Amino acid sequence: MSRYLHLLLLTSTLLLFFGSCKEKSRTYKPTTTTIEGTITSAVAPVIILRGTADIKASITQEGKFFIQAELDRSGIYTLLHGDQSVSLYIVPGDRISVIGDYRTLDAATKFSGSHELENNYLIHYHNLQLVSEPQDMYAFFSKNETDFLKAVEDRLNVFVEDQQEYQKKNGAFEEDFAELMSAELSYDAANLKMTYPEYYTYIMPDSTLNLSDTYDSFFQNLDIDTEANLLVPSYIPFISLYLDFNTKADTTAAKTALVTSKFNNIKTLFKSQKVKEVLYYNLLKNTLSTSINETSLVIDKYRTAQTNPTFLEDINNQYQQWQHLIVGQPAPKFDYKDINGKSVSLESLAGKVVYIDVWATWCGPCLRELPSLEKLQEENKSNNDITFVSISIDQDKAAWEKMVKAKNMKGVQLFADGDWASSLVSDYRISGIPRFIVIGKDGKIIDANAPRPSSKEIASLLGNAIKS
Repeated sequence: MSRYLHLLLLTSTLLLFFGSCKEKSRTYKPTTTTIEGTITSAVAPVIILRGTADIKASITQEGKFFIQAELDRSGIYTLLHGDQSVSLYIVPGDRISVIGDYRTLDAATKFSGSHELENNYLIHYHNLQLVSEPQDMYAFFSKNETDFLKAVEDRLNVFVEDQQEYQKKNGAFEEDFAELMSAELSYDAANLKMTYPEYYTYIMPDSTLNLSDTYDSFFQNLDIDTEANLLVPSYIPFISLYLDFNTKADTTAAKTALVTSKFNNIKTLFKSQKVKEVLYYNLLKNTLSTSINETSLVIDKYRTAQTNPTFLEDINNQYQQWQHLIVGQPAPKFDYKDINGKSVSLESLAGKVVYIDVWATWCGPCLRELPSLEKLQEENKSNNDITFVSISIDQDKAAWEKMVKAKNMKGVQLFADGDWASSLVSDYRISGIPRFIVIGKDGKIIDANAPRPSSKEIASLLGNAIKS
């Protein structure tokens, strides 16, 4: 028996053991549901119960909270506080007590009350996920197809066997929860399989990956377009990856901007309005974080297609905050001191294309881009139409000066006073570094979230900017 056939049989067995992944009714008449407890080391005055919508409640300085809501759907919800979260299984009408600490919310929270067994298992499951993650992602995703599928199968086996052992020791899961976990494991495995081609190509750029004709047959056992599974944790990343997987495989859309192709394919690939609402929202949210220029291509379509008023309002608000950075808009001004104490403003660089690197000495990804940046500068050293500007948002100015001098860093080296509180960070909506920005000779934005020096796209982008 081939390993691939064995994987298909294992998946079928998994579905029979836990119950079918096919959609069943998990809807109820709206029923009062209560989640209460204490989260010590609380960091904010609000706690959120996230399902198909967010339900907010206050939390005291001592961490006490009380959430009462009319819920109409069972599933795996998320309790969020600050930047931490924990999963919990809820059936409308439940009364659940939560005891945890913000610092270990997803790893050590204790549940009592309704569905105590299932909810404490979700903590156990999360901890098992952490230890079951591939220790070497490069080795995991650089395997050939057969070995990769075997590795996914082995990982799946770990979870299946663990669930069996957990129930032997603690009691059987409620049927609905067992089906949810069956779907969770299936979508989790599918997510790995969909990311495999892209990761393999990234890790092995000199090797060609030729997938077998049966590689995507794992979709046959999955509900692709199922509103009920929006309360299965792995399902939302699954539908986003499924959209990516199919859009990249669509050769007819090669000349269309990727974000436009994805947007159009949501309507083509999915029928459930609730699923489409989530996909439209996540696509725009993710695109906003990487490219306001690409977002501008589909924002009008989004405003027409999005039927969830909360999602619509959120994207409109975010777009409004970003739109001053769309291509063709005047670039926000700056004026900082260089390594020699001389003031350098954006206006003083007028008439040249400006390629800006926002970085810090403590930022590992920033430092990994430096050799590529140096190479790019060397390739353009005789070109008087472009200026390379590196702006540090370090808090420690001495550390910046030391590194610039020690590495003999080329280009214009500037120091932004105020680190993350600097006007540069707020004006250009910088939430992570390195961040690269291209400004045209006329002082207008070309790309406020430009490709990195190590990318294949940067040379043509700068070349076109210089010619314009």
